[in-house]
Amino acid sequence: MSVSLVMVTADGKQKEIPLNRQVQVIGRQTDCQIRIPTSAVSRHHCELTVNESRVLLRDLGSSNGSYVNRKRISQQELAPGDLICIGELVFVLKVGDRPSIIDPEDAYEDGVVQAAAGPQAASAPAKAKAAAPAKGRAEAASSDDSSVTDFDFLDEDDIDKKQPKL
Repeated sequence: MSVSLVMVTADGKQKEIPLNRQVQVIGRQTDCQIRIPTSAVSRHHCELTVNESRVLLRDLGSSNGSYVNRKRISQQELAPGDLICIGELVFVLKVGDRPSIIDPEDAYEDGVVQAAAGPQAASAPAKAKAAAPAKGRAEAASSDDSSVTDFDFLDEDDIDKKQPKL
């Protein structure tokens, strides 16, 4: 079973991250397989477990929580199209070819959890919306079989601005 997370952004970009290991830790610490170096993400934020029949997300006691379809969870089995919010990032779970099409702007809007939103955020739509393909906006998934994914939060326009690493 091929499983991946598709990171989506409000400006319509997406990046697919293959889940090549049975267990992958997401957090800001350097030993995490999926590293998100931002203060809204705990050192060891959550853990994804993938086996032949299911995908499980478990929060590791993070300060800001892990959310599936805008509901804070401690542990939850995931389904294709589920929206996962970690810090300010939104991911769509892709299993095999499902969902076949992801509209990144809609998925981001439906999955993002605002700090001020509180419990009302749980009433949002539950799955990624199918839509027309994003023309030329999607980044191709890396064919690198690396077990570590690191996110670069500096835009090319911001390279001259020296930002400290977390």
